[in-house]
Amino acid sequence: MLFFLLANLTDEGLQACVENPDAFAEACDSIHVPGARLLSRYATLGQYDFVVLVEADSAQTMSRLSVVLGANAHVHIESMQAITAHLMSEREEQIIMSETPSENPEPAGAAS
Repeated sequence: MLFFLLANLTDEGLQACVENPDAFAEACDSIHVPGARLLSRYATLGQYDFVVLVEADSAQTMSRLSVVLGANAHVHIESMQAITAHLMSEREEQIIMSETPSENPEPAGAAS
């Protein structure tokens, strides 16, 4: 599962970034939550200070990562699950259908 984390610095986070401009990046590098992997991170202009792309095995893992990252990086986080924009294209639908197990799968080693 892919997620976007939209992060805004807290007052403590802002002070940490003034003292060390790499504070957010260092916080991201220092955390480890089993089942989650930070794929990329960006400092942004506008409504959010940072955007992070995360791969997580479940929403529960994503929640755990949000809490850990928020505490270590001194940010408030809003998370959104991401899916491909072409989810319902014919090709995507064929891929999804080919990955869906059939109701009566053949035993392992059975000839087709």
